[in-house]
This record gives sequence, C-alpha cells and structure tokens, in this order.
Amino acid sequence: MSKLLASVWPAVVTPVRADGTACLDTVEKLVELFVSQKLGGLYLTGSTGQWPLFTVSERMAIVERAVKVAAGRIPVMVHVGAATTADAVQLARHAESVGADAISAVGPIYYGYTVDTLFAHYTAIGRASQLPFYVYHLSTVSKASVGAREYVERLLQIPTVAGMKITDHDLYPFGLIRAYAGDKLTLFSGADEVLCHGILSGADGAIGTFYNVWGPECKAGWEATKNGDIAAGVAFTRRFQPALDAVLTSGGIWSFIQAAMRIRYQLEIGMPRPPMAATDKPWSDAEVERVLDMMR
Repeated sequence: MSKLLASVWPAVVTPVRADGTACLDTVEKLVELFVSQKLGGLYLTGSTGQWPLFTVSERMAIVERAVKVAAGRIPVMVHVGAATTADAVQLARHAESVGADAISAVGPIYYGYTVDTLFAHYTAIGRASQLPFYVYHLSTVSKASVGAREYVERLLQIPTVAGMKITDHDLYPFGLIRAYAGDKLTLFSGADEVLCHGILSGADGAIGTFYNVWGPECKAGWEATKNGDIAAGVAFTRRFQPALDAVLTSGGIWSFIQAAMRIRYQLEIGMPRPPMAATDKPWSDAEVERVLDMMR
C-alpha cells in the first residue's frame, strides 16, 4: 500500500449545480487538476464532499465518475461513512466494485453510541470489502470515550484495517496512536491548520479541505518539513495559518472556496446544498485575491 503514503491529498469538494445536483463533469475536471498537480491521492465524499447531504445513489455516481477518470493515475480513497451501517456496507462494496484503492468511514453520527457499538460498526464496514480500510476519527463528531491504546488494539482486530485519518487540532492523541500502533497503521492528519506539525506526531500523509485550493503549496510545505527542512516548514506555516485564519473567521468558508477555485483554476464548483453555507458571507474577487496572495 505504499502508493497510499504519498504526502498531501485533497478532501475533494463535490461540485454542485444551481439546482442542487452534483455536477459530475466538474468532478472530472477536479480529478484532472489534482492529477496534473501530482498530489498524493483523492479523498472522495468525505466531510468536504458533503456526504450527509447526498443520497447513497448520488454518492455512488460521484465515486464512479471520479474513479473512472482517475484511471489508476492517482490513488482514490472513498469515504463510505453513513448514518446506518447497512448504507456504509453498501457503499464500501460499491467502492471496491468500481476500482477504488481504499475506503474510509467516520463513526456513527447523531445518536450517542457506546465504544462497543462504534467498533461493531467499523468491523462491519471493514468486512464488507477487501479494500484497505482507514477509520476516520473526526474529533468534533467522534465522542466515544476510549483511550489511544485501546483504540489501536481494537482497530487492529479488523482484518482489513490499514490506518486512520485523524482530524484534531490536539495532536497529543495522534502521537499516542502512532506510539501504540508503531508501523501497523498508516496515519493521515486531517487538520489543515497543523499540516506540518502532524509530521512530528507521526503522520504519514495529510488529507484536507484547503488542499483543493492550495494543493501544490501545501505539498511543497509538507515535503520540505518531512525531508528535514524545518526552516522551510516554518516559513510555509507562517503563510498558511494566517491565510486559513482569514477564511475560517470570515463567516464565508464555502463562498471563499467557491470563488478561489473559480479565480485560480477556472472551475465552477457551486455552493453546497442548504442548510450548509446558506448564510455564508459573500467574498469579492479582490478579497479572495488578497488571501490567495498570502500564499505566494
């Protein structure tokens, strides 16, 4: 699975038309863009891909188109997490059938679940296909009370488990998971804001939203840090974090991403389905350009 270890992966945005349907033609263009940028891989239909807002059949159509266009030129990991275990299992089997390279899943959402329920859910997903399975720990959603050592021990009981995507600004649990897992799990950092910091905690790669916009810059910053050029990593971080702060505190995250993708790559990705981003603050092109300039 060495091809899944390569640096920075965008958590791919799902383009949406004005009528709320997924624009598969733009999905193709995004895949071609990320292939041309030589990014590490594609993470489809995750949080940035708006998975809770699409039906199972819609998610399948997005994945089919992306995998077909990728055509083995870039690894594809499909997020199959769902509100029901049955839907997640169906999506996992579908990902395997269309030629994806790996699957991933967030834990059960909305209801409060026990740790045993969490791992029963993960086990069913892992057994649904032969694809490498990467558990997606999203700290704002995954509230199960379980220590890092037990978490690793229980994950390793799933035959297909290959690693984790860990999205958390607190990198101490990340480091503990690396310490207890050793080389048995491949770990992706999912918090863009601490991209380079994740390396010190044992990250093998990074998956994030803003790599859609700044993929080449983030790949360069990651690789410099990974190769021991700490000064370059610090210089990158001093540009990247203020740029992110400008967006994350703006009240218009999605409207920024929409405008930035249009200005930088001439791609129209639309806005998410409501209620997501329904009250986003609009950005002028000049405002977006100023933030983009912060990374140049």
